[in-house]
Amino acid sequence: MSAQLILHIITCNCFFLMAFVAWFNPGKVNVVANRWLGLFFASVGSMVCNVVLYDAGLDKAYPRIIGFNELSRFALAPALYLSIVQFTTPGSKFKASDYLHFIPFTIFFIYMVPVLYFPDYQLIGGHFSLPPKLNFAIGFLVRWSINVQLLAYWVLAFNTLLKHQKHIQLIASDTVPVNLNWLKYLLLSVGGMLALFFASIFLGLQISLVIIATGYLLGGLAIFYYSLAQKEIFPFEVSELKAINEVIVEVDAQLKPTKQRLADKQAQQMRTKLESLMTGEKLYLDNELSLPQLAEAMGVSVHDLSFLLNEKIGLNFFQFVNAYRVEEAKQIMLSDKYKHLNMLGIAYSAGFSSKTTFNTVFKTQTGMSPSGFVNQHKKVVVATE
Repeated sequence: MSAQLILHIITCNCFFLMAFVAWFNPGKVNVVANRWLGLFFASVGSMVCNVVLYDAGLDKAYPRIIGFNELSRFALAPALYLSIVQFTTPGSKFKASDYLHFIPFTIFFIYMVPVLYFPDYQLIGGHFSLPPKLNFAIGFLVRWSINVQLLAYWVLAFNTLLKHQKHIQLIASDTVPVNLNWLKYLLLSVGGMLALFFASIFLGLQISLVIIATGYLLGGLAIFYYSLAQKEIFPFEVSELKAINEVIVEVDAQLKPTKQRLADKQAQQMRTKLESLMTGEKLYLDNELSLPQLAEAMGVSVHDLSFLLNEKIGLNFFQFVNAYRVEEAKQIMLSDKYKHLNMLGIAYSAGFSSKTTFNTVFKTQTGMSPSGFVNQHKKVVVATE
């Protein structure tokens, strides 16, 4: 048994296991999104299963399995895209129109039905009732349509994911647990495989099959880990999800209200109350603080608070909350009381949940790293002594 075949067998089992776990979702988080993701994993597993059968020389012995697995190619792209849509849309539900994404799958299913019911039937290119040239044309069209479909859905999915990473700054003060970077890496991996396919066609580039098989396996295991570690993206009540979705749509489309949502006097009163809560009760020290939580603490609607932040203050929720955290971190770093803390301890004490986020936000807002800020302060102290 070759190393390539062994790698493909392990990879096949890995993706089917991932499909099982995603579908039944032990953590009960992002349930609908994970079921679509499970279909994507199952589709990849089916494709790799066919590779195993071909590598082992069993394709002629199991034509029906080959035919069934070939169907998965047309479910692959829409399943991945719909999964990302469900992950990134607050309160999103499956709609009847979503079935339209599976029109190519349905057409190919009808085309492949004889494979499942006639033992002597051959795969694409072997139709007994069609002329050879037409068979070749259909086979060529199917092969290319799969990759073109995957490329189109890849672009849509990647764009959706990039928008999500901007949208969550409207509602979350810590985006790391919900930024779906692991799905971004998955998409980049799929994009890499597509690039290799088109490079092999147009540039004649050839990659070792063992290297490709190893890449599939390692990539699959990495995604499996992150899919198990995922958090609920929008852990809010139904009414809050609706309001959040409306806020995202309005900001994303840059819709300006026909009339001011808040009068200037009302906005100023709300702003005063907001700043009082932030400085007095230091709500920003809660590293999971969200827009609905802050709105509830203020006794206002999610819409009103979002309008106040984005239109009147000119900052999104993420920027607003983390500005307070940066100022808190500065006070901690300048205080002798906290000299025993390292940078991670300072980050946690200021309301940040990770050192990476702390460093990134601090540098964005001050133009220097936290350690650079400390060193600059030391120089100032020395100069004044």
